[in-house]
Amino acid sequence: MDQPQAPMTPPPPQPQWTPPPQQPTGWGGQGYGGPPPGRPMGVTLGSLYLIIIGILELLVGVLFIAGGAFLSSTFNDVQGSGVFAGVGAFLGILIGFWAILQLLGGIGSIQGKGWGRWIGIIVSIIGAIFLGLGALGSLSNIGGNASGFVFTFVWFLLYAGTAWALISAGAYFSYRR
Repeated sequence: MDQPQAPMTPPPPQPQWTPPPQQPTGWGGQGYGGPPPGRPMGVTLGSLYLIIIGILELLVGVLFIAGGAFLSSTFNDVQGSGVFAGVGAFLGILIGFWAILQLLGGIGSIQGKGWGRWIGIIVSIIGAIFLGLGALGSLSNIGGNASGFVFTFVWFLLYAGTAWALISAGAYFSYRR
């Protein structure tokens, strides 16, 4: 006796592709796919401050060098010793070096570079220390004119604010760019 045959069913379809492998966790794993953190406003303002002050101080350094040479040639230094030119060149180079450090700190910080952040922090702290001492020294001369103290104190606050902004923005600078 013949048994009724069951209708033949086709085999299940085979997938045409394999799913992509799962990304491993750890370095570069989940949580790293988002956009980079935005630059904090304090970093932007502090970096721009360092760049502007660096440019202005670089011009002052060039003026010191040129002024010393001009004074040396105008007053015919004693037996051509060039004292004015030497002092002007020394001060101009010193001011220019400081200005270049500020420019490097400002440009590097605004680009999010760690080295720029550290140069900016160091330059800002040194500037704040000297201007703070200058503001304290100008307290004795407030008598009739307080503008020198106010100017020095505002300049001190700008340096201190730049240092604080760069120090507190560690998350922004820790992101690899």
